[in-house]
Amino acid sequence: MRHYTGNTRKDVAVVGRSCRLPGAPDVSRLWELLKGGHCAVSRIPADRWPQSRFGHPKAKERGRSYTWAAGVLDDIWGFDPSVFRISPREAEQIDPQQRLLLELVFEACEDAGVPPSRLAGSGAGVYVGASALDYSTIALHDPALADAYFATGNTLSIISNRISYIFDLHGPSLTIDTACSSSLVALHEACEALAQGEIDAAVVGGVNILASPFGFVSFSQATMLSPTGLCRAFSASADGYVRSEGGVVLLLKTLDRAIADGDRVHAVIRGSGVNSDGRTSGISLPAEAFQTKLLRAVYERAAVSPDAVVYVEAHGAGTQAGDPVEASALGTILGRARQRPLPIGSIKTNIGHLEPASGLAGLLKAMLALEHDERRRVPFILSAPIQTLTSRD
Repeated sequence: MRHYTGNTRKDVAVVGRSCRLPGAPDVSRLWELLKGGHCAVSRIPADRWPQSRFGHPKAKERGRSYTWAAGVLDDIWGFDPSVFRISPREAEQIDPQQRLLLELVFEACEDAGVPPSRLAGSGAGVYVGASALDYSTIALHDPALADAYFATGNTLSIISNRISYIFDLHGPSLTIDTACSSSLVALHEACEALAQGEIDAAVVGGVNILASPFGFVSFSQATMLSPTGLCRAFSASADGYVRSEGGVVLLLKTLDRAIADGDRVHAVIRGSGVNSDGRTSGISLPAEAFQTKLLRAVYERAAVSPDAVVYVEAHGAGTQAGDPVEASALGTILGRARQRPLPIGSIKTNIGHLEPASGLAGLLKAMLALEHDERRRVPFILSAPIQTLTSRD
């Protein structure tokens, strides 16, 4: 554990963490996957939906997807409801995203050495990035399958509220949907609330489960998905992204509070920021000028020199539209002001694109890289939001 002195800003400490990601059922396994440079992308299991009905090798075939390549979890259905005092009947109607996050919050508390009972009754806030409601499509085929628990089991608001309810947390409880930046915007909101003293602890999560073919069909119509089934971040051969599922949860406190409580500090968040590109050439297309503006503002507020940055974990989805814009913005604000080359990368090359949860997955990778002192080595990844690492030595 590193030792920190007092700070003038309201730096935020990550004191607990957990994950369930493709090829990585926990944080230690994620590090093994990254260090080995492995790719965990496979394909959607045959038991999720009838793939022959919704698939077609030709792009833009109406109602069909040209790829089932994906980063998937081993089991999205397994869940022990008794641990959380949920009846089996209700659990069956609850979105797997809610069920997964309950498990991850419990595991993050364990990692922090904080029994959930100690948080119960506190003003801790819950901030979750989520977008998909795949599980609710079961009612589209047969409305009789939905019972009284279906509504609370399948709405975005309850994804965060379920955590607050089960763990008896009384701070803000927000599910934030800003598409692929959702979990990082959730993180930003939590950091702001902590800095302003509105809460004394925060649970921040991001989750995505691929339980329906409709997302694949829609993105195939837009030809956003890689026909070769790989996220080639910042590569000239990038041909689109690969969808992925999983979840990440972080337990946060202000750094001063974490030190006072004797917590183990995994990482310190020096600053964050959020903006919008406004009107661009297309609603799903980025604008370099506003990425540049946001980067400049965040680094100036955090008083971080470009030379102090040792690695940038980027959004890097592997698209010809987004990657060049992001790389150029990073070069303008950080690269040109440095004396040394700036390593950048994206965890999507290893596990695919978790969409609303992708930002926290990238942040977790960045934390592990610094924790294991990878800044002294050649970048180890084969290769939303932008996450950066700085050295505190």
